[in-house]
Amino acid sequence: MNRAPSVLRWAALIAIGAVIAFPVYVTVVTALLPQGDVAAGRLIPTRLTFDNVREALRSIPLARQYLVSVSVVVLQSAAQLVTAALAAYAFVFPRWRGRGAAFALVLATLAIPGESLVIPNFELASALGLRDTLFGIVVPYLSAGYAVFLLRQAFLTIPRETWEAARLDGCGELRALLHVVLPMARPQLLTAAMWCALSAWNGYFWPLLITDSPERRTVQVGLAQLVVDQATAPAVIYAGTLLVLLPTLLLVLFGQRFLIRGLASRVSA
Repeated sequence: MNRAPSVLRWAALIAIGAVIAFPVYVTVVTALLPQGDVAAGRLIPTRLTFDNVREALRSIPLARQYLVSVSVVVLQSAAQLVTAALAAYAFVFPRWRGRGAAFALVLATLAIPGESLVIPNFELASALGLRDTLFGIVVPYLSAGYAVFLLRQAFLTIPRETWEAARLDGCGELRALLHVVLPMARPQLLTAAMWCALSAWNGYFWPLLITDSPERRTVQVGLAQLVVDQATAPAVIYAGTLLVLLPTLLLVLFGQRFLIRGLASRVSA
């Protein structure tokens, strides 16, 4: 039996994995190396230290910005999931005229560059008195077209007979969504939640524009400020990068099972 294709496949996967993992390794190691080792260009640690992490936390209000970022992730993701679930339900199950055209408009929002909406969003947030506030960061992103698309595609795989049976049993629209539709689309719902959370966590330009106080900004903006303040201390910059990168790594590691299941179910459908 010829095992050459299998060996080549595994070799290719290992090579791709190494290419992806190497920047993460460099970030982690450099963040924990003494300044002298970093200056010498060493990538194999002989001694680890948390001095760079402490310096990064001292240079900018990173702990406070962490709290702001977590709050943004929770509020923005929850709002996007609620609006996406309601919209996707309306696009799949109830019969109403213009449903296809309305969904086409939702898809059209995916083609609009976010930069073109910055000025209207800024004027709206300022008029509402939300500048330099947590809600000012969240308000323009209470809904997301991609989340609507993802949940709509998931709801389309649910047999319509199941929804009709629930309606005949006396379930209202909201109860049918909460107790029948969403439990059957749980993998895709978790996939959408991860996408919303990662998008909220990685936001940079809008939080930078709408906030003025360092303690009201997100960690992504704080990291950019750290790069400016610690331009001569690359290890401190890597330490700040590690602190910002860690939540996303943990989210992907612990949620990869649901992510793969959700994507696999979409492919099989």
